Amino acid sequence: MNNQCVVYVTDVEYSFPTILSALQARKFASSATDVCVLMSERLDNFSELKALLAASGVELADATDALQDSLGKLDSSHFQGRISVSTMAKLVLCEILPAHYSQIIYLDGDTQIVSDLGKLENAAVPEGRFFAARDYTAIQDFLNTGKDNHYFNAGVLKFHRNGWIGQEALELFASNPEACEGKHDQGALNYVCGSSLILVSNRWNFPKQFLHLVNMSSLAIVHYMAHPKPWHGTFFPWTDRESQVYVDLRKAHSIYNALYRGISLDRKILYKYRSMRARIEHAIERNGPHPRVQSLLVGDYAV
Repeated sequence: MNNQCVVYVTDVEYSFPTILSALQARKFASSATDVCVLMSERLDNFSELKALLAASGVELADATDALQDSLGKLDSSHFQGRISVSTMAKLVLCEILPAHYSQIIYLDGDTQIVSDLGKLENAAVPEGRFFAARDYTAIQDFLNTGKDNHYFNAGVLKFHRNGWIGQEALELFASNPEACEGKHDQGALNYVCGSSLILVSNRWNFPKQFLHLVNMSSLAIVHYMAHPKPWHGTFFPWTDRESQVYVDLRKAHSIYNALYRGISLDRKILYKYRSMRARIEHAIERNGPHPRVQSLLVGDYAV
């Protein structure tokens, strides 16, 4: 049995983009790393989807009951209309995943894997530590002021099963949610991390907002945090290439297509307008790769 996995947790709403990322992870990861998708909600055609993904080397598991058991200690009001169970699930993965996984790579479903994961796989996390990259807000501060900070994004993490701080973060969120500053799981993890954080290059978690300021060839994982999303169309700063993979997945099988969730025409028009305006502004400025952004991808990182 492999001791390392790439794992996703998704509800039905986010299952389509999550599957795309998982299939990409399977393509770019070694056979010594398993790729798993955990469902936080019941899915009508679960058995069919499980078999379809298994044929591509991705394991689908129903974690609905296990997640309810692990997160049930939180009052339901923590989640209603605000926070999904799948978002908080990264904090309790050690209770959900099989015990033979000691090296756990967690990815949000709105990521794309665009190059080889070998270096991330081969970099072993010590017990009690975890890997994470700077958040979008930390990068924006760095660009605006030149001041660096290590506030990290929780959408891509690699941690050792032993000593994972997820439970501590969950307890903080339950007892003092204000300390999380509206960032829920991410805020809680940043609050309690202390010296357990090992900062890694943003090539492993690159925010979509800065794609026009970087060479795509420098990246391994792109994170399409916030709206709009690439499965809903091509919007600046990404190109048709990043959106086409979702179109291709919808065409690949009717089960995948059935999982797709679109957006309203009004919202799409709004995104198109904003995208067109931003693309024109960028063309006028003729900005190429930004030296400060590129500098976040290299340096004295564990990986």
